[in-house]
Amino acid sequence: MIYVDSSKPDLVEGFTKSTFIAMVEGVKEQSMRSGLMEEEEWDKGIRDLYRTTGEDGTFIYTFFKGKALK
Repeated sequence: MIYVDSSKPDLVEGFTKSTFIAMVEGVKEQSMRSGLMEEEEWDKGIRDLYRTTGEDGTFIYTFFKGKALK
């Protein structure tokens, strides 16, 4: 799990903006081509992600790993 707020400016820049948001922004064209959502909805989601990087924002993400047995 990662927790980021404005008290951790290195994580705001290094993880939230440069890693997570950049990763999501990088698949916009694929998402639009596949018809998963409308561009207006996509843009709102990206704006909402950037709001988590503001002075009063909080970003929390939980990583998990799945394992299958046969």
